[in-house]
Amino acid sequence: MAAGGLAALVPVDTAQAQASGPGGTPQPGDKVTTVYPGSSSFGFDQWASVQFTVPAGVNRITVSRTFDAYDGLPGIMADVLDIGLYGPSGFRGWSGGARSDFTVSAADATPGYLPGAIDPGTWSVALGPVVFNPAGMHWQVTVTLEYGAPLASVPFAVLPASLPGRGQSWYRGDMHTHTVYSDGGRTLEQLVAEARANGLDFLTSTEHNTSSAGVSWAGKIPTDLLVINGEEVTTRHGHWLALGMPQGEEMDWHFSPKDGVFPDHANHVRNLGGVVVAAHPLTPAPGSFWEFGFNDVDAIEIWNGPWTLDDEAAVAMWAAMLFFGQRIPAVGNSDTHFAPDDVVGLPQTVVNSKSLSRTDLLDGVRHGRTYLAESSAVTLNITASCNGNHAGPGDSLPVSFFDSVNVTVTVSGAPGSILALYTEWGLMMATVVGDDGNGRIAWNGWGWASIFARAEVRRPKPGASSHGVSTLDQMVALSNPVWLGSAPTPKPIYQGGQTFLHTSRRPAGWTPTAPVPGLGGASVFTGAQAGIAGLADGSALLLGLAGDNSLWLNQKPANGTWQTWQQLAGPGGSPTNTPDLASRTDAAKAAALLAVQSTRAPKNLAAVVGSGPTAGTLAAGAAGTAPAVVQSGCAFREAAITAMPDGSSQIIATGLNGALYHQVRSASGQLSGFTPVLGPSMRNGQNLPWVSVKAAIAGMPDGSAQVISFNPDGVMYLATRFANGTWTSWTHVIGVGGAADFRGTALAITGMPDGSSQLVAIGLDNVVYHQIRSASGAYAGFANAGGIGSSVAIAGMPDGTAQIGHIGTDGNVWHSIRYTNGGWQRWMQPAGMNGGLIAGAVVRMAAMPDGSMQLMTITPS
Repeated sequence: MAAGGLAALVPVDTAQAQASGPGGTPQPGDKVTTVYPGSSSFGFDQWASVQFTVPAGVNRITVSRTFDAYDGLPGIMADVLDIGLYGPSGFRGWSGGARSDFTVSAADATPGYLPGAIDPGTWSVALGPVVFNPAGMHWQVTVTLEYGAPLASVPFAVLPASLPGRGQSWYRGDMHTHTVYSDGGRTLEQLVAEARANGLDFLTSTEHNTSSAGVSWAGKIPTDLLVINGEEVTTRHGHWLALGMPQGEEMDWHFSPKDGVFPDHANHVRNLGGVVVAAHPLTPAPGSFWEFGFNDVDAIEIWNGPWTLDDEAAVAMWAAMLFFGQRIPAVGNSDTHFAPDDVVGLPQTVVNSKSLSRTDLLDGVRHGRTYLAESSAVTLNITASCNGNHAGPGDSLPVSFFDSVNVTVTVSGAPGSILALYTEWGLMMATVVGDDGNGRIAWNGWGWASIFARAEVRRPKPGASSHGVSTLDQMVALSNPVWLGSAPTPKPIYQGGQTFLHTSRRPAGWTPTAPVPGLGGASVFTGAQAGIAGLADGSALLLGLAGDNSLWLNQKPANGTWQTWQQLAGPGGSPTNTPDLASRTDAAKAAALLAVQSTRAPKNLAAVVGSGPTAGTLAAGAAGTAPAVVQSGCAFREAAITAMPDGSSQIIATGLNGALYHQVRSASGQLSGFTPVLGPSMRNGQNLPWVSVKAAIAGMPDGSAQVISFNPDGVMYLATRFANGTWTSWTHVIGVGGAADFRGTALAITGMPDGSSQLVAIGLDNVVYHQIRSASGAYAGFANAGGIGSSVAIAGMPDGTAQIGHIGTDGNVWHSIRYTNGGWQRWMQPAGMNGGLIAGAVVRMAAMPDGSMQLMTITPS
């Protein structure tokens, strides 16, 4: 995503840059300032950048900007120069038009920006000029480089995935808020304090186009309020909320509807377990009006802050969508920026959830098991009953066309309001709520013919605030519909549902491509990630990451018959097999995973995320106890597998918190259980787990295994696990042409018969790179392998050749061979099912003892 954003920033021509500072070679303590004057033409949807070079020895970057003021229509058509920063490893922050200057270093950063190492190389000040002045805009960017010794990295704390002891209930939350980390006025502590005072149970900080708030919770995480990470993706064509993403994950926003990439971005959020919400879709402000359609969102924010005309329009639009049978849930949030006018929790989304956990709350939002309220004083309930069955908001009540349905609606905390019931046919019934604030409606009607039933509570008088006079009445509460009739086939929890396909390449050519059988007798396995290993007995061992982030193993013996899927236990031990998991509902799967996560945490480790190889923060436990692990259980986001010479295999997997885990599967099939792979960071004398974004593993002839990993700082590292179970420290992998390190988006590694290993990776430029690491540990340096694409795989063959595959820019599998003399076969496309090409998003390879290679792809269903 960072690479996509970087590609959209067009370097602009600037006038002669003017540098000032001490002459000669800068010394520690010196500051070198360069001014870049430039201009932008009239236009609203444009992006640009000023590129500058950072030499070695710089430990801080400070940027400021000025521009010509222009206010063609005060408050609406004023010129703006948004700013942000990208480094060699990608995104480093964004403040839009909220700030005129910022600073970043390893130790600290201006809110909106990410602290981290100041790497030498090309950096870019990201610019978003909004120019209404027909004559254009003149601007000036000033960059100051400070020299000195490297500063210590500052780790960030992991937000808990749930709060203990909170079972099935209605939970109140505000999922659209802003702080000083974008254009808001509150600190995180102030935001939490107001949310607590206003009776909320959960909260999401959604800063504009930056992940900085998500990595700034150290010492601020509340124990009585669940914080869910999020971001408001602020494009020039509408804003959307990415809720529930991992901390530090950021989304690109440099795209428009004509680019056709919004579905990919939305699916990326869902693949990470998140929810996509179209924010304030009918706000009549430049860039805020929603233009991407509603097919790829999970919910619509129809009530945003104090009730205004655009909220009224959004509810009318949503009601029309319900009329045409589009089951899209509604949410309401404050979009709060500044106190006291923007009240946290006005409005709020109240979720019927199995627990106060991120997974269950987002599942409730996704399925519409919610109602909206102006405050925690208001409680709304709607229930439909028929033939002994009952259903609430978001649920489907099984009825036939003329079945009699009883709908009951109650409200409390809403004095002086009107309670109304709506179905497909419009307003069915209404009643005045008295001074005690309690109201009730009981309605009987036809079932399926009514399609749905929903409730609204309105106060029949206008409201005034700093937002201006709103409509003639005020919304007090609103429910999502109870659907009358059979439920449609539900969308999966994660929309990245992919089909696993398998083929092999033998000396005589490729075998036919065929689907991999799925869980619980399903015809095909669907999921997000895969791994494959060729065992010494000629069988292939497949690792599959299902859509609910559970991890599974299956084996295909030499006779070609797949065996039964086996679920892997999570860190700390959980049931090796979960009966009938494949047949459960998505909500049941999520609940099962959550139960494992909440009860199976190792007692002597800390959950860690951070920036750089030495970063890590404990999620502190109770006083005098070992720190609690935030993430455990059987939920993972990445996994890989390799075969070992003795017939065993080794597996690595990255938990949802980023911690890397490892385990051994013996030749007889016994599993050792996942244990954390430790990094150099320590707390109370204990090493903390290594944090990984992506990782791969290769078995070596001497019984060791080599693991490569992209750390959150974007750099590739390598560690070796010896046959006796000990690990080496993590070290940088040499980059292109012998550079000190390498950064990229995908990676793979394989062991070779001579004790060397070969690595392939996709760089930030989307190029496929390859290099050899000798048996002595010397790197040759990455070199361009001639391919361009995304996912990459490599298999070291018994004859010393290496077979490489990647997903090309056309979305299909490409294949090549590196021969022992260093020559390469040209890239070719193997044939898939029915003679077509093999489309895919992920590719994996395994070398087999008989000299064949087995290839696994994950392709859109």
